[in-house]
Amino acid sequence: MNRFSLFGIVIAALLASPAFAEDLCTTNLQKLADSSAALTTLASPAKEQVEEHKKAAEEAQRAGDVETCGAEAEKALQLLQKPGGDGGAETN
Repeated sequence: MNRFSLFGIVIAALLASPAFAEDLCTTNLQKLADSSAALTTLASPAKEQVEEHKKAAEEAQRAGDVETCGAEAEKALQLLQKPGGDGGAETN
């Protein structure tokens, strides 16, 4: 019985993965849109990095690659949330 329960959990997780990625993509892009005021206050290097990640996320979403979309949007949000908005040394 335990094998069947574990199998069911694994199957459920696999089926839920694309939905989670889609939600993450959509949610993170919405958070970026809501944070547009914060973007205007960023220093130049960080601002360009955020815009690049946002653009990559939007392009990935249009291409149907919701995992990349979510990851790129998350990177942009992390840059916005860094203290001072300096963007750190990240260049990806």
